Amino acid sequence: MLKGISKSLITFSFSLLTLHLAGFSQEKTPPALEDIRAIPEIKTDWCPEIPQLNYKDLLYKQYSEDLQQYYMDHAQMKDTFINFYSYVPSKDDTLFTIAARLNIPYDTIASINGITSADTKIQDVKLILPTAAGLFILDTGRNKQEKPANSLEALIQKKFADKLNEKEYFCYNINGRYFIHLPEERLDQTTRAFFLDVKMKTPLDQYWLSSDYGYRPSPFGGEKQFHRGIDMAAPEGTRVYACKSGTVASVIKLDKTFGNYIVIKHVNGLSSIYAHLSKIEVTPGEIVSTGAEIGLVGQTGKVTGPHLHFEIRQNGQPTDPNAYIKH
Repeated sequence: MLKGISKSLITFSFSLLTLHLAGFSQEKTPPALEDIRAIPEIKTDWCPEIPQLNYKDLLYKQYSEDLQQYYMDHAQMKDTFINFYSYVPSKDDTLFTIAARLNIPYDTIASINGITSADTKIQDVKLILPTAAGLFILDTGRNKQEKPANSLEALIQKKFADKLNEKEYFCYNINGRYFIHLPEERLDQTTRAFFLDVKMKTPLDQYWLSSDYGYRPSPFGGEKQFHRGIDMAAPEGTRVYACKSGTVASVIKLDKTFGNYIVIKHVNGLSSIYAHLSKIEVTPGEIVSTGAEIGLVGQTGKVTGPHLHFEIRQNGQPTDPNAYIKH
């Protein structure tokens, strides 16, 4: 009797049945805060993977039908029903093209997958695709030890903190972390600007390049040494700006070499360092936007005069700042 049914269709049907049995559908009453056993568990590898985002693909067609049903149910204020699929972006995909093909806000895909910026690299990263719009906000009420994993999560949680204790929203255990689904919400203007910010600003408005990246004679002993950043000479007290949106990872004071300095963590493994400051105006964990004032030029640490030592690191390794900023 099964001879006429393709193997892929059998696999697809079994995958969807597995999703329903796993409890991925919405219940009429959200589970109580303390009853974490009733919360649907979703793991990326459990979700049926859509091979191609076109109607020739069976799973893509099923996803589109599920999403359309969700929109119809939600518009009629019926109990909504969510399934979860997955997709691995190719080199030609962007967050925005994927969102357009799926007819779902990019905010939704970003919030459930921890995509922190419009320029976050997503090629070959398996994404979870819910058949529902809205935002997925980290639920620290169920796990008080849980902290936002990135700047976007922190901004969303701060914006919608008042909804964390409301019982009308459904919660999901997504790869071991609890998220509340807010079906009506999108990124607010401030968070959207942070998310879409892909440019990099020069940390000083005016300066002269006193020492470039690469090998140079040491200003103290004359021996050849590798300079891991660039030195931007400017009067003491000149304002220093964050070169790109990110989270303040470290604030160090009175280091023997760097004096007072700041480390900001950005997306895609990038970080920036601002050294020899006379004043620091940010705190660890603070979220900053491109161009935000973070300190003042100084001559703390090992220096021959007032300047900003500026570094860009990729996955912890120094890289040439000239490739990122324009003088």
